Amino acid sequence: MSEPSATPQFTSGPAGPATPKTLLEQMQELLASVTADLAALQSDTQDITPDHAYPADTDTSDTAGASAAPVTR
Repeated sequence: MSEPSATPQFTSGPAGPATPKTLLEQMQELLASVTADLAALQSDTQDITPDHAYPADTDTSDTAGASAAPVTR
């Protein structure tokens, strides 16, 4: 994927010589490109099996049992 440029891009159309693309046209092309990339990434991640290192109901967060006993001072 290429980086968007701040300068207007030109296209040759049937109406005549190169005409600058509007910001809307550039943004539509960028959105289409990003959407295609996202769809490709999503299809790639569906092929990967999840890691079954922990049972589904296991809480692995640090706060789950961080302080089981009350702290006395």
